[in-house]
Amino acid sequence: MRLVVVVSSLLYFVALLECDGCLEKERIGLLEIKSYILSLGRDERNELELGSWVENRSSDCCAWNRVKCSNISSEQHVTHLFLDSLNSRGAHLINGSLFSPFQELLSLDLSRNDYHGWTSKGFPRLMKLENLKLSDNSMNGILSDMDIQNLQSLKVLDLGTNNLYGSVEGLCEIQDLIELGLNSNRFSGEIPECLSIFRNLQVLDLSQNQFSGNFPSFIGNMTSLSYLSLFDNNLQGSFSLNILANHSKLQVLYISATNPKTQVETENEQWFPTFQLKSLILRSCNLNLDKGSVIPSFLQYQKELQYIDISHNKLVGAFPNWLIQNNSRLKCFLVSNNLFDGKLELSSIRQNITWLDISNNNVSGSLPKDIGTFLPVVRTLNLSTNNFEGSIPTSIGEMQELSLLDFSHNHFSGELPDELAIGCISLQELRLSNNLFHGNIPRFSNFTNLAELFVNNNNLNCTLKEVLQNLNGNGLMTIDISSNSISGSIPSSIAKLSRVWVLLMGNNQLEGEIPIEFSNLVMLFVLDLSQNRLFGSISHVNPSILRVLYLQKNAFSGSIPLRFFESPSLTTLDLRDNNFSGNIPYTIDRLSELRVLLLGGNNFSGYIPVQLCQLQKITLIDLSHNKLKGSIPSCFNNISFGLEENHDSSDHTVAFSIVYAKIPIGSVINASVSLFMPSFDNQNENTNTIVEFVTKNNIYNYRGFILKKMTGLDLSCNMLRGSIPFQIGDLQKVRVLNLSHNYLSGSIPNTFSNLAQIESLDLSYNNLSGEIPFQMVKLNHLAIFNVSFNNLSGVAPSTGQFGTFVEDSYLGNPFLCAELLKHTCEASPPSQFNHPEGKETVIDMVAFYWTFAASYIVILMGFTIVLCINASWRMTWFYFIAKIIHACFPTLPLY
Repeated sequence: MRLVVVVSSLLYFVALLECDGCLEKERIGLLEIKSYILSLGRDERNELELGSWVENRSSDCCAWNRVKCSNISSEQHVTHLFLDSLNSRGAHLINGSLFSPFQELLSLDLSRNDYHGWTSKGFPRLMKLENLKLSDNSMNGILSDMDIQNLQSLKVLDLGTNNLYGSVEGLCEIQDLIELGLNSNRFSGEIPECLSIFRNLQVLDLSQNQFSGNFPSFIGNMTSLSYLSLFDNNLQGSFSLNILANHSKLQVLYISATNPKTQVETENEQWFPTFQLKSLILRSCNLNLDKGSVIPSFLQYQKELQYIDISHNKLVGAFPNWLIQNNSRLKCFLVSNNLFDGKLELSSIRQNITWLDISNNNVSGSLPKDIGTFLPVVRTLNLSTNNFEGSIPTSIGEMQELSLLDFSHNHFSGELPDELAIGCISLQELRLSNNLFHGNIPRFSNFTNLAELFVNNNNLNCTLKEVLQNLNGNGLMTIDISSNSISGSIPSSIAKLSRVWVLLMGNNQLEGEIPIEFSNLVMLFVLDLSQNRLFGSISHVNPSILRVLYLQKNAFSGSIPLRFFESPSLTTLDLRDNNFSGNIPYTIDRLSELRVLLLGGNNFSGYIPVQLCQLQKITLIDLSHNKLKGSIPSCFNNISFGLEENHDSSDHTVAFSIVYAKIPIGSVINASVSLFMPSFDNQNENTNTIVEFVTKNNIYNYRGFILKKMTGLDLSCNMLRGSIPFQIGDLQKVRVLNLSHNYLSGSIPNTFSNLAQIESLDLSYNNLSGEIPFQMVKLNHLAIFNVSFNNLSGVAPSTGQFGTFVEDSYLGNPFLCAELLKHTCEASPPSQFNHPEGKETVIDMVAFYWTFAASYIVILMGFTIVLCINASWRMTWFYFIAKIIHACFPTLPLY
């Protein structure tokens, strides 16, 4: 009896142990997982998150953080592991064997850890696993190598935002899937038709991949879908939304295309949706192109929309105010880059809109006076590039949550309301450029949130001192007040902008010298003081981290401080049209990142330094209109001028952008995956590098992608002498070459026929001689060719592009003949002898002139001496002259 009692007590005690915590092998397994995670790199946050995971056997592992247990067959088992966001030390492998002890595991979350694969092939066979999240990692490879298809019990699989590629057909073996997230990978090929077996699938996210082929027609049979995203793929052809008419559960629909020929049709036939959408994206779909690009009529039946994006479709008609009014729960309304016209009308009912973007349309009229009352919680308001006019209503101050306001590229006028700086306390980004505002900016001096301010291209007519009085320098990173009428000198209060990254003040009426306080601006990446009335030295500009510097069209003088040529990050240097003097420093080769060098229109003298040839990333060089002397360096062929297409993918742009806004779709429907919601392009064109360069006899502005492709060398209007180095012909990618108005001699090198991309070639006003190389006829891109006012001879080419040039291209070459010139070729052109190294021996015209003058003087002096010595010859000569005079003028008496 006593033995029975003891045994019963032991069994009871064991039962208590098993009920109060997970199994011993699972507890040990958890500690091994902790040890492995911490071995990847010590992180205080990880140690804190896993701090409850202790060695003490009396500790209940089911109560540990990130662990959830369930009672299965009278035993406590670990069923849920939340191991997301625990690796912040770079890419590592997942040790799959660590999860083998957890045979009752139902849910495993390993997302946001930067894992890039497994330590051993495949995933452990957790036969009861229903929910697996591996999103936001760096998983690399083919999906089939992960052996996920062996997890037959899976219902939720999230592999989004990784680097997986190949086919997804292997997943078709998991027939009970309810949610499938494959977004933001590199999956390619056609969307497999075997996915149609998922008749119970509720969430299908294939967005942001490389799927090609036609839109899958089998989606019409997947009526259980509540979330469908095909956003941002290479799908082609036409897709009709009427196949979704019976999808009564559909709440989220995202479709866009990268193929410009892709079309989405909603008006093929009359149909009535059985669904009520909460979120809709139909972006860049050529919506109803065959029907005149009309807005989808099925939207008239939608009353529950919270997010809608029909941007970039060139839709026509009146602005769809009704779409806002019909959906009282609307939070995000994006219709940018269409052709809507009419006026913006907002309902008198207070709206919950937090994001309103109607940019790039033709909406006109004034803003509603109560716009702030209608949109009290709006955070992003973008009305740019429309035809709005009038003043900004004072009710704008009621938008206390407003973060980004963009009214640029409209016809707004008047003064900026003070309410912007009083009520909009959350404002971080203000864009009012390209309007007709005057006066000063509001008093933002108490604003610490405002980071970006763009009021360029207006009529602001205050002083710079008044502008600075209304700014708070603590939070500002970007300021653009260029192209206004802001006047006065640069005040000492400029020092308050010590944290500014981008400062654009060009094309104003600023005057005077740059004060010493300017040297406090040590965070500048971009500085524009161009087209003002500034003078004196630039020694107070701190170039330590500058990337772009515009000082052109002022009256700065003196030499350029040597420290400007030691900046390791400078990419664009524009000092054109000033009074700078001195030599171009030999230390210029230290500007290893320089792409654009514009020094034209100054008083630089001396020689062109050969160190200039060390700038391997340079694409544009302008040294024109200076006093440079000597010869053209033959080493210019060391510069790639765009030949190395893959040297550095970075461009000339300094911009700040918001690309994606992440929201969990669980807030829209009951789903466990998340989607990166694509947002409007917020890149600011005003902070892009803009470069002026003379091309084809005109000044053009280059920016962005075009600037990256533009290459040119301008050495015109100097005092350069000697022959043109034949190595210049190696610049195969140069588009503009201007050597005009110098004293260059010799012939045009035959190697110029290698300038395959040349579009404008100007060699006028030099002392060049010889023939125009006939090999140059293969220059198919040559649009401007000028060799006027030289000493060229022979026959000018007349085939290819040379058949399109006018007479002005050849003027001032008396020995040059061509069909379009008035004189024809009667004499044979001088012979030329080409040397193997590419140099040419031709008539030296300077030596010819000196020889001719000396011979003329010797003959004249000899003739005079003979006449003085012999009297009879002298009388005979005078008589001969008299007979000639009488023959020309018979009325004169002959003595």
